[in-house]
Amino acid sequence: VGKDNFMGLEKYFQLEGLTYRLVPDITESNNGQTGTVHTEKMYERLVKQFNWGGFNNTDSYFDETNTRMVMNFRNNYARLAESLLIKGENEKAIQTLDKCMSEFPREVIKFSYFAIPIIDLYLKLDEKEKGKEMLSLMIDDHLKEFKYLKEFKRGSGTAQNLNICGQVLGSLARVVQIHKLENNAFDYFEKEGSYFRLDEKDNEEEVDYSTFRINTFMQEYLALQ
Repeated sequence: VGKDNFMGLEKYFQLEGLTYRLVPDITESNNGQTGTVHTEKMYERLVKQFNWGGFNNTDSYFDETNTRMVMNFRNNYARLAESLLIKGENEKAIQTLDKCMSEFPREVIKFSYFAIPIIDLYLKLDEKEKGKEMLSLMIDDHLKEFKYLKEFKRGSGTAQNLNICGQVLGSLARVVQIHKLENNAFDYFEKEGSYFRLDEKDNEEEVDYSTFRINTFMQEYLALQ
């Protein structure tokens, strides 16, 4: 529902799960989204109580409506985790993100723009490997999509999708920069299915795929502009 349909009541909204409660006190969101988060009630419901019934089943087909719904669910989990982080409840924030990724994995619904806050939160919570793995998967998916869409001629109706994909890639680049995930002291390369970095003295060191993907992303992204 768009904000224009709230009749000015959104300042009284409190998010307690997947829906808002209308409360008698004015609430303020800390991130510009509608309503404030009631962390205790929302954590109990989203992490402890709710049963999702197969959103993590890779054999299921999700149409456009259900795909948008999953994006909204991920956004709600991210809002809860952010509120928990602000309160200093880091363990609960991590549990919230882990629950979200378990119930709504990328293998079922590709990570969209709404997954970027989850990456950012994992990194802020010092869950570096989880954040970097998500980031590398999003980089792969959106670079592939961007290259595919660029093959179409102008006027083919793909301009909007190309623009959205480009915006996501730009946001991912900012995540890399903000969290200082690049290490420009090395050159990175692939050899026989493994990934390595090479220092100025030609010393090779094997690295995981996430490290390789993140450190080669910016050069590849800029070359596509």
